[in-house]
Amino acid sequence: MTVGKNLSKNIFNKRIMGIESFIKKLPLVLISIVLLASLLRLYNIGVNPPGVHADEADTGYSAYSILKTGLTQYGEFNLLALGEFNGGTHPPLYTYILIPLISLFGLNIVIERMPAVIFGILTIPIFYYLIKRLSFSEPVARLGALLMALNPWHIFISRQGLLESIAVFFVSLGVLLFLMGKEKKNMYILSAVSLGLSLHSYDAPKIFVLPFVFLLTIYQWESLVKAKKHFILFIVILALFYGLTLKVLFLDKQINDFNRINSFNIGTISKTVNDERQMTQGPLWMSSIFHNKITVMSKQYISNYFNIFSISWFFVDGHGDLLEWMGRHGQFYMFELPFFFIGLYLAFKKKKIGMLLVAWILIAHIPGAITTGKFYPYRSVLILPIPIIFSSIGIVWFWKWLSKAPPFTFILRTAFLCVCVGIILSLMFTYFYDYPVYASEWRFKERNQALNFASSIQNKYDRVFVNGGTEWAVMYSFNDKILPSTFQKAYLNKGEYKDVKTIDVGKFSFGSFDVQKVATPSSYFSKNSLVVIDSGIFPNHPSLKTFSGADPLKIIYKVIEVK
Repeated sequence: MTVGKNLSKNIFNKRIMGIESFIKKLPLVLISIVLLASLLRLYNIGVNPPGVHADEADTGYSAYSILKTGLTQYGEFNLLALGEFNGGTHPPLYTYILIPLISLFGLNIVIERMPAVIFGILTIPIFYYLIKRLSFSEPVARLGALLMALNPWHIFISRQGLLESIAVFFVSLGVLLFLMGKEKKNMYILSAVSLGLSLHSYDAPKIFVLPFVFLLTIYQWESLVKAKKHFILFIVILALFYGLTLKVLFLDKQINDFNRINSFNIGTISKTVNDERQMTQGPLWMSSIFHNKITVMSKQYISNYFNIFSISWFFVDGHGDLLEWMGRHGQFYMFELPFFFIGLYLAFKKKKIGMLLVAWILIAHIPGAITTGKFYPYRSVLILPIPIIFSSIGIVWFWKWLSKAPPFTFILRTAFLCVCVGIILSLMFTYFYDYPVYASEWRFKERNQALNFASSIQNKYDRVFVNGGTEWAVMYSFNDKILPSTFQKAYLNKGEYKDVKTIDVGKFSFGSFDVQKVATPSSYFSKNSLVVIDSGIFPNHPSLKTFSGADPLKIIYKVIEVK
């Protein structure tokens, strides 16, 4: 027993010493940057983003349900594709990471957002070493890590309980490990695992990884020839992960989710073709050459694809959807604008590296270009690291260039730093102080408040009616930690109220009630009931409580009672 204890103690001590040795090798600057990144991603994480969004509630409650029952809240389980409230599916990795956290710390919005926070923080050192591995200088790597820690887009995705943060992490790690395979062949195997996991973290890597791995292979071909066995293993492992992905897409019908959101809806395209052929004076045979499905699809794809590549989107205004972005600022800092182009030019001096990085951006945007919406930042989020690399190269060059004007070097550098700090502080103020107010409706804060209020007084009533479907039911169940078995039973065995299907969870009945033309709530809802409803319905009936957004005069939801 003593020998066993001593052996265990020695192993433990060696591991501790190994960790300490690793930490000592980390630059102090990098450790400081990681601490800053941690602060920016953890501060007020429970209240900003405001409210609990339906997607966050769905993901968190799914993990809670699997933990408690082995099934999702919808009474089913597919290892590689978990169901959503809208009938679609999502990749499962985030949910699986959540399960042990919920088991240890319980179900709440802080824990639900924690995987995004953790992997967002871990991306910083990965990004630092990725820049160094790409043969850029130590100052560029440090500045790149700092800009990633401060990057508004990365902070945004690292603070909400959705899938993008872990996708950026696993793709960045996979690329880093692949490049490290040049010296350590075993890294190719780890790279395949990381890139394979990224396929099940989010949908964007499913499109990005394969073509980019092809380019990585060309980039590092000379080293791969010397590591044939390891590279073959890399291909086999990645192929297995892709095989699982194809199984989900075609055998499990996840392709239906893509068909629902893809930009190339055949019906819409056919209508456009017919409209174009009617609005011309040319003969039909000639019109069919210039107006057909191929030309319409090509124009639509090109339009969607290049919509992102604007200075305004990158550095000035950003995306307009407040669920996907904070608005009022670009996805990257405005001061990065000139240095992005300087860095792009300088990167091409190392021709292969410059081409690889540009290819990364071009391929990473494809998921956003082939889906509906003018551009969804989430779906093209894998472009995020590359503009930061270019900006870092440009800023380091500019900093050195300023040293060529000795009388003014200090003044110019100080002025430059003041401008940068001012822009950064402006954006941080917007996100941490303004965004929770003006984005509250987008993030369903008022919806959560209405549900929580109704829950707090439900014992006074026989029934609580909520004019909302499955996503409302999931949000309520997440907030109130309803037993998943109770929700599963309610979801699979729907009730009915006046010909409307309902999900009945305890006293709560969720459904899309046909009340638009009903004069009074008492003529539709049962006596001694509580009703959670949009503000515009039953305008003349007194409210028990109302819930307003950024504009206190704009009521979003209200709770009324039927006596």
